[in-house]
Amino acid sequence: TLPRHLRRRAASHNVKRMPVRLREKALSEMKKSAQSSKTLGGESGKLTNAKKNNRYKRRRAKSVREEYELRQTGKRWLETHVWHAKRMHMKEMWGVMVAESPNERSHRAAYRAAMEKTYAQDVSYYKTFEIAGQAEAIVQLIGCLVASEELTIATSCYVNGSRMAPLTLYRGGQYPLAALGPASALWKPAVEGEARVLWIRVHPCIGNEVLAELVNAQTTMPGSSVQQLRIDDITCDLVSFELLGNQSTQMLHSILSHSAAPDACGSSILQAIRALPSPATLPESIVIALRIHDPRLRFPFKLDMAGGELTPEKQQRLEDLLLRWPADAALLGSAGGDSGIWDRDSCAKDVERRPSDHSLNGRRQAQLVPGAKLDPDSSIDVTVPLLLIRTGPEVLLGSRIVRTGEQLVDNLAHGWTLLAPRGWGMSLWLALNFAGARSQGLQERHHVGFEAGLSTFPANWPGTVAYDNWAGSIAIDEFEKWTRRPPGKRTNYLQMGVDSPFMSPFHKLLGLPQPPEAYPQVTANDLQCRVRCIRKIKSCKKDAAAQATSAEGDDEDGDVDMADSSANPSSSTSATTTTAAIWLVSGERLCGIVGSLLAKPLALEGGSPNDMTLEQWAQPLVEAIRNNSSSESQLLEHCLVRVRLHCSGRGVPVKNAPIYMRSATPSASQEAESASVDPRGATIVGYVMTGSFSLARGSGMAIGACSLKGLFSIWKAGVASKSPRCARVAINSMNGGPLIDAILSVIP
Repeated sequence: TLPRHLRRRAASHNVKRMPVRLREKALSEMKKSAQSSKTLGGESGKLTNAKKNNRYKRRRAKSVREEYELRQTGKRWLETHVWHAKRMHMKEMWGVMVAESPNERSHRAAYRAAMEKTYAQDVSYYKTFEIAGQAEAIVQLIGCLVASEELTIATSCYVNGSRMAPLTLYRGGQYPLAALGPASALWKPAVEGEARVLWIRVHPCIGNEVLAELVNAQTTMPGSSVQQLRIDDITCDLVSFELLGNQSTQMLHSILSHSAAPDACGSSILQAIRALPSPATLPESIVIALRIHDPRLRFPFKLDMAGGELTPEKQQRLEDLLLRWPADAALLGSAGGDSGIWDRDSCAKDVERRPSDHSLNGRRQAQLVPGAKLDPDSSIDVTVPLLLIRTGPEVLLGSRIVRTGEQLVDNLAHGWTLLAPRGWGMSLWLALNFAGARSQGLQERHHVGFEAGLSTFPANWPGTVAYDNWAGSIAIDEFEKWTRRPPGKRTNYLQMGVDSPFMSPFHKLLGLPQPPEAYPQVTANDLQCRVRCIRKIKSCKKDAAAQATSAEGDDEDGDVDMADSSANPSSSTSATTTTAAIWLVSGERLCGIVGSLLAKPLALEGGSPNDMTLEQWAQPLVEAIRNNSSSESQLLEHCLVRVRLHCSGRGVPVKNAPIYMRSATPSASQEAESASVDPRGATIVGYVMTGSFSLARGSGMAIGACSLKGLFSIWKAGVASKSPRCARVAINSMNGGPLIDAILSVIP
């Protein structure tokens, strides 16, 4: 009840030191807190009801565990939550407490760690679903949620479990509309006499939708084999860590080389690849199965750089390994007798019977040489099964990447994903950090993906419900922060020609009637920076009717009190209806077609560019989509294409900045030509979703989305001016400065 600037850490036990109006309340609180009888007027020096929960009792293991369980009500903590909470800003997202960003400024440090050393992130919040049954029935079930041309899990290189398959999921029977997001699928190696098992890993923001679509497809599809499939959520049974950087392979070798199954193929592969300069050298999505001893026995680990030289013998062995990758790399035994991490019951029993930290410390104390590593005892210690997956752009984009990989920064786009059973998360996480890995949060992961030139989910996936919820929550926070500033100190976006500074109105760009309901309802009146103050009439001669008339007149002039403006969501239409009508072109196959259309000369078509229609220009793209029930014109009108924008001059693009069409004719003064474009009259072709200064390129860069109709207009303008095949656009600087000139390229 005291003002904030008058509050103290502790109040006095003397009631008379409190303000008079608070003494009665303070006295009642002192009685409830059971203070001494001397303070309350009893016998002198006698404590009647001493405080029960003193610090000693509060810090006991049982009390701390009960407190942690109480604090986890309504949300889930990762195994590394306490470690992260001491070093990072935590935020509740998707029902999980995740690390948002470290307490220190670390964008440049995260970039440097991913480029030169090792970047680590706990991604145990990812959803994992297990589908068990016949292989044909599983493929048929997944086929309802993906494009028929992108059904990668049915190919031979993925069915045997040696590689992880990238997928892009859609709502059942609505491809190419109603995209859910990217996913990855991994088959369990086939064992004779056992049912096939498939793991699907998705982002937690679409976990519930994916599970609902799987169950719905199972109930509606005919066939007894599909009905007998078992679908389980095993997210809490696994922990996973993501590693990027040049030294990630050497670090994994230093931690995981103490193998408990030296005869397994995975141990020899890990020994052979330790000398590779970068994970990008290895094939993407390969899977290596390992079984190691308890990592606590040899803790702490140090990065072992000795023996990493690439000798001629190691060079020859690596070449043979890359040319003929072993088919049993994902197996722990020759006959598949050891299921490893796939046997969840066995993994849970090992966690229960593993020795405690106290017993391990006792064994260390009994060592003759202080600091010596503990030797594993087969009668006491347990082993840990692991899966090591070489991840890269395919996992983030949900499709195969063959040609566009050259445009990415290898060190930032390629790395490893470590999967382990639950209960071993903290042991492995401490091993990685003590070996030299730099831990990061969600913001740094998004920044590293941006530096690599990749579109991340859900921040760069417009046309999905996950993107609408992500962008809508950020827009509400930024709008409320903008309204809290004094009217004269707010950025005047209307004067800069920006109608939507807090969100990217793709619905307006595509001609859809209503925005998603997750977006804040901000009008032009809400963006006014000057509020006309209603003069208070001091004269008593003016009656209340005249004052009401004056107030109504001011309202008709458009004056709005910004203090009353709020970001209430639109209730006229649902987010699902608006978003389901958007077609997001994803995948290297379709994006390659759009890129070739932008570079296609008119001589191949003949005639004038004014004679060509959007349907004729985009005919190859429409032919690439099969079994589509939507009309061709409506599909092209509501089509979005992700683009990468490289700034050719000064200026740094920012989020939600409009992208304008401009002349593609190159000139010596690009900045002067960009400044000549009027934002109020220019044609908007897209919006920036992520923009910043790129440390890897030394200039401004942005990832945005443009309408297919806008790209067609850019192509027509370039053909009419007979310019080189280089699509140039202008970006609003969002600060009142000149427009930013940029080169546009299509990305998957």
